[in-house]
Amino acid sequence: MSTTALITLVRGGGNQVRRRVLLSSRLLQDDRWVMPACHSSTSESRCSRFDPDGSGHPTTWDNFGIWDNQIDEPILLPPSIKYGKPIPKISLENVGCTSHIGKRKENEDRFDFAQLTEEVLYFAVYDGHGGPAAADFCHTHMEKCIMDLLPKEKNLETVLTLAFLEIDKAFSSHAHLSTDSK
Repeated sequence: MSTTALITLVRGGGNQVRRRVLLSSRLLQDDRWVMPACHSSTSESRCSRFDPDGSGHPTTWDNFGIWDNQIDEPILLPPSIKYGKPIPKISLENVGCTSHIGKRKENEDRFDFAQLTEEVLYFAVYDGHGGPAAADFCHTHMEKCIMDLLPKEKNLETVLTLAFLEIDKAFSSHAHLSTDSK
């Protein structure tokens, strides 16, 4: 019996079927594989894909073990995004921004937007949570860096990657020189 058919039967078959299926599945279960036990009483918590162990605590992304700071899968972008052909045409007159400082005394974040070419719009938010220096530097230099790279490269993902690497290198040098001059 397929898993789907078994689940459908258990869901629709009532308590008696649930007990038999659980008993049978436990007897047939290989010791190497532990299956979460589902309870048949409606007053008890039931396991689901959001609560696999029936503990009452939902599954979080941390349970999946994917937080290794790397994305191994390529980002699949439609050609309109990858090569800078916005559909529909967006007017920058209709673009705005709002910000909430939170508990800090000053807002350390920076934002910027511009139309770089006929087909490429630039929107940026720089998070200054560690102080405004990096956000200010990016706000001042990132747009020009991207503009310099656009004539050389049509793939926007490559342009952004190169721009971030270049700005990171320039900011590291800038920060190093700033600390030396003090």
